Amino acid sequence: MRKFVLALMGAIALIALTANLASGAKGGGRAHSSAALCNTLYTPPCTPPKATVASKVACSNTGTILTFPVTASANAGLKKVTVTFRGKVIKTVKFAHQTTKKRFTAVISTRGFKPGLYTLTVKATDARGKTVTKTAHFTICHPKPVFTG
Repeated sequence: MRKFVLALMGAIALIALTANLASGAKGGGRAHSSAALCNTLYTPPCTPPKATVASKVACSNTGTILTFPVTASANAGLKKVTVTFRGKVIKTVKFAHQTTKKRFTAVISTRGFKPGLYTLTVKATDARGKTVTKTAHFTICHPKPVFTG
């Protein structure tokens, strides 16, 4: 009886081993391989990423909150979009999956700003490492004099 049990366990182990090798699993799990989104036989050629951000045409008063809609796209898949203002990163959006288009909003409070022209910069990076940079501008007006009578 003991020989039969040992032979059965050996056969089960052999079947499990061959099934594991046939499935291609190494080290307990298979690595996720993603499909290419461009530059293959049945997909379009890769193009550079695109980013759009709209400037504010009218001048704003100090203390207002400005919203800038940002759109980024890349047919190779987006990796990261960064919005900077005055040399500081105010918003970063990273992508773990192959996202080809993303819309979001960058918000800036103009409290304490002096009158003048300001620049907002958007940098989009695709999965291949190619980048594009776009800028948007807005103006803070000189305050209107207050009539005291």
